[in-house]
Amino acid sequence: MALEGTLRDFSLSDILQLIALQRKTGLLTLKSPGDTVTLGFDEGKLISAESSAKRLDTRLGRLLVKTSCLTPEMLSKALEIQGQTLQRLGFILLKNGFCTAEDLRSGLDTQIRKITFGLFRWGDGDYVFDPQERVDYDREFVAPISVESLLMEGARMMDEWPIIEKVIHTPDLVFQRVPVSQPVVQAEEDEEPEEIGDASLTRRAREERDGPIKISRQEWPIYGLVDGRRRVGAIIDRTFLSDFEGSKAFYDLVSRGLIVEVRPVLVESPSLDSVTGQLTRIRKTQSPLSLPNVLGAIALLTLLVAGWSAQSRNPINLWTFPARRIPIVDSFGKSLSLLRLRRLSEAVDTFFLGTGKFPETLEDVGNWRLIGSGDTKDPWGRSYRYVLQRDLGKYYLIGFDSDGKTDPDLFISHKAPSASPRSGSAGVPKPNEILVIK
Repeated sequence: MALEGTLRDFSLSDILQLIALQRKTGLLTLKSPGDTVTLGFDEGKLISAESSAKRLDTRLGRLLVKTSCLTPEMLSKALEIQGQTLQRLGFILLKNGFCTAEDLRSGLDTQIRKITFGLFRWGDGDYVFDPQERVDYDREFVAPISVESLLMEGARMMDEWPIIEKVIHTPDLVFQRVPVSQPVVQAEEDEEPEEIGDASLTRRAREERDGPIKISRQEWPIYGLVDGRRRVGAIIDRTFLSDFEGSKAFYDLVSRGLIVEVRPVLVESPSLDSVTGQLTRIRKTQSPLSLPNVLGAIALLTLLVAGWSAQSRNPINLWTFPARRIPIVDSFGKSLSLLRLRRLSEAVDTFFLGTGKFPETLEDVGNWRLIGSGDTKDPWGRSYRYVLQRDLGKYYLIGFDSDGKTDPDLFISHKAPSASPRSGSAGVPKPNEILVIK
């Protein structure tokens, strides 16, 4: 059975985690007013991404052309062969020697990540997951991507995008290199990533003092293409970098004083009024109380009344007034709630391993930054119940169903490995006793 809803109810991160946890195989389709994206999964791992919008930078052929791995003539020939044989574009490119296998793997991986990372910036949209027994993809040249790595990169991207956009606020910016007295070389190995901020200024001062300026693997192709004429978007398109990775490389180069924005020169021109004179438009308007307008308003009001009276009886309408229980929504919410309870349990166990005792409250776990701000609440906005029994060296995590009642399936109890109950403790539940919180 397909799962569907809106990103206002369940975030993209929650949906991806649920697919990965249950090792689902199928297609996840997300729709917004400007695009429709379909992600393919094989046993919980991402294996394909397609966008219906006319974004040629996410098409494999155009991507390989922009990165100089393929000529436009070769792409045209390959597309002509594909139209005749219906073979995969990658197979045609390799068979005819148009590109290397490594170029093809890099292009496919970049294409998938470009489309997927763009989804993390969606504020709203509808989603549908359609489980399937098998999703077809090019297993030889596509390496399945773990959802965990995608979420980590997506979280970092969302944290750093607002800072980057203060400098790289549009892909139409143009930069030029700043002359420096030291040689600029590519680093042999990528250094540990630095936090965006004052650390970049410290690194710049250290480079000015110590010698050659080393540029990371991601910054190097960007720096080489900066010429004072190409736009930021055009330069990123010619690399195997996502929009975020490319923009971050520009930000780092600006922070290190290696490139600077080219400011456009404004040339004043005569105004339209001084050349041709002011044009006056006379528009004939219709009275708002004319007969056609009145009849149209009556017809619209009739349709609104009829629609309101029928909305509660429509079986495909999920949002009725008064609200109607939807079993599939409750089932999805329960699965998501169980996923969050397991995350909480792992965080409490990690706290125990680090301190030798269980936390007094879930806020103590949050102070250790082991959980996010929203992990202590279920999909319906209610806080999970945390019960600690020191005498038993044991804790309970209790979740609730959509009606706010204790759900036996959302009940987790863990006991410290070295803990043993004190004899004769009054009021202590027996080992097999189920604790119910009303």
